[in-house]
Amino acid sequence: MRSGLRRRRYGDFDTVGAVLITSGMLLLVYVLVNAPSVGWGTARTLGELAGALALVVLFVFNEQRHSNPLVPLSLFKIKGLGAADVTQILAMAGFYTMFFLVTLYMEEVLHYSAIRAGLCYLPVTVGAAAGADAATKAIPKIGTRPLIAAGALLGAAGVFWLSRLPVHGFTYLPDLLPGIVIMGAGVGLVLVGVQNAANGGVPADKAGLAASLITASFQLGGALGLAIFTSLATGRTNQLLATHTQPPEALTLGFQRGLLGASIALVIAALIALRSPNVRVVDMAPDADDNHRKGRAEYRIHIGLQ
Repeated sequence: MRSGLRRRRYGDFDTVGAVLITSGMLLLVYVLVNAPSVGWGTARTLGELAGALALVVLFVFNEQRHSNPLVPLSLFKIKGLGAADVTQILAMAGFYTMFFLVTLYMEEVLHYSAIRAGLCYLPVTVGAAAGADAATKAIPKIGTRPLIAAGALLGAAGVFWLSRLPVHGFTYLPDLLPGIVIMGAGVGLVLVGVQNAANGGVPADKAGLAASLITASFQLGGALGLAIFTSLATGRTNQLLATHTQPPEALTLGFQRGLLGASIALVIAALIALRSPNVRVVDMAPDADDNHRKGRAEYRIHIGLQ
C-alpha cells in the first residue's frame, strides 16, 4: 500500500512544469549573455526573448491546471511574499556581479594571482557577520522590512564605491576595502531579513514551498545578474576597444559600467523591500498550555504590512 502511494505521488509530479520553467530560465540567461555580441535588436535575440517569454507563459498556464503544481500560484496571494522573492533576486544580482567583476578587475587589470584576489575578500566575512548579527538582534524590535531596505542600500553604497575603481594607482585600503566591508554588511542584513520575511504569514503546510522559492530566487538572481551586468560591462569594453582604447582602461571602464548597474539593482531592491512583510519574532507570554509549562519555547510572528 505504501509503495502504491509513493507511485501515485511521483506519478503526479509536475514534470511538464519543471521542464517549462527550467527551459525558460535557461533560454533567458542564454539570450542575455549573447545579446551584446549578437545585437539586442537582431531577429535572433528578439526571437529567443519571445521564446523564453512563451515558455514562462506556458508554465503559468500549466500551473493553473495541474492537480499538483510545482508552484501553486495561490502562494503568491500571501501579501509580501512576492516582494520578498523579487527583492532577493535583485539583491543577489547585485552582489554576485560585484564578486565576479571585481575579481576580473584584480586578475586582468592588476594581474593579481587567484589566491591574492581571494584574500582581498576576507574582510567581506567580517562585514557579513556583523550585518547578520545585527539583523538577528534587531528583528524582534523593528522587524525585517527596515533591515532589508537598509541592507540593500548599504550594498548599493558598497558596490557604487567599487564602481569607481581606478585603472592606475590602485591602493587596497582606500579603493577596495571600504566598499567590500560596507557591501558585506549589506549582505548580512539582506539575507537574514529576506529569509524571515519570505516565511512570514505563510501557512505551515506551505512553508516548504515558500522556502524553496526564496532559494530559487537566490540562484536566479545570481544567474540573471551575471548575465545582464556582465553584458553591460562587455559591451562597454568592446566599444572602447573599437576606438583603440588601451585594454586595461577599456576593461576597467567596462567593469565600472557593470558595477554601476549592479548598484542600481540594489537600490531598486531596497524600494521593493518596502512592500515585503515586516516580520517580528518574539517570545510569547506564559500561558496555561502544558507544553509551555514544560519549558518549550513558543513564538508569534507579527506581520506588519501597513
